[in-house]
Amino acid sequence: MTDICLPMPAAEEARAAFGNDFDPDGTLNGAIALAAAGDLAGPAVALMRAVFACPAADARLREAMIVRTAVRLNCIYAVRASTRIALNSGLSKAEVEALTADGPVTGIDPDIVLIACMADDIADRANLGEDLLEASIERWGADKTRN
Repeated sequence: MTDICLPMPAAEEARAAFGNDFDPDGTLNGAIALAAAGDLAGPAVALMRAVFACPAADARLREAMIVRTAVRLNCIYAVRASTRIALNSGLSKAEVEALTADGPVTGIDPDIVLIACMADDIADRANLGEDLLEASIERWGADKTRN
């Protein structure tokens, strides 16, 4: 894999993506880097806020979603950074390897497989299929799925 060095966006760009609550000293560099994503910056920041703000989100599942989404969108920097965070959040090396491999995620915790399928669907179609929504409601209940 080739190392790529990208300049960080200016504080004004980050503030435009994050809004007035942007804190240059408290926001992770990986998040700030999203501000350089042009039209995708707003939706990416909204997704991050939703994922990290949900009190019901299990850290392992949250990190599985982030890693798999980064893989599907070919965000190499995010894959590298998120892989380390995922391991620190309790995902096993085998789970991270499954999440970062090409093809469907199989052979690991069924909850992580479901999260990976959801990430794939959203990354590929910008939508969550009814079958996956129903599977998540069946697994976690309507209240937690809504969150």
